[in-house]
Amino acid sequence: MAVSEQARRVIEAAVLKQEARRCAALVADDIATLDELMADDLVHVHTTGIVHGKDQLLEHAGRFLRFYDVRRGDLLVRVPAETVAIVTGPMTNLVGRRDTDEKIGVNSFVTQVWALENGAWRVVSFHAVKQA
Repeated sequence: MAVSEQARRVIEAAVLKQEARRCAALVADDIATLDELMADDLVHVHTTGIVHGKDQLLEHAGRFLRFYDVRRGDLLVRVPAETVAIVTGPMTNLVGRRDTDEKIGVNSFVTQVWALENGAWRVVSFHAVKQA
C-alpha cells in the first residue's frame, strides 16, 4: 500500500529530527543517545570500508574517534512504507583520533535506512563513501 503524502511528510520530519539528534550526539560524545538511535542489528559501513555492528560502532565512536563537527547537506528522504525511510545525501565530518590533536575533514555521501521499531525510528543500515 502506498504511503499517503501526509504520512510521508510526518515520517520525513521524524526521521530528520532523529538524524539531527544522531549528529549532535556524535559531537557531544553522547554514546547513550547513539545507542538509542541505532538498531541492535545495525550494519554500519565507514568510508574506509570497515564494517561495524552496533556494539563495535559504539566502542569505535567512544574510544577511538572524536567528532568535532558533523554536518549534513540537502537530504532526500524516501518513504517506501510507513515503517521504513531511506535517507541519502552528503555529510561532512571533522574528526580526529582521541590519542592525537590532529583533525581531519571527511566529505562523504551517505545512504541510511531507518526503521520504526517499537515506536522509535532507528538506523538499521548506514553506508558512507568518500567524496573528493
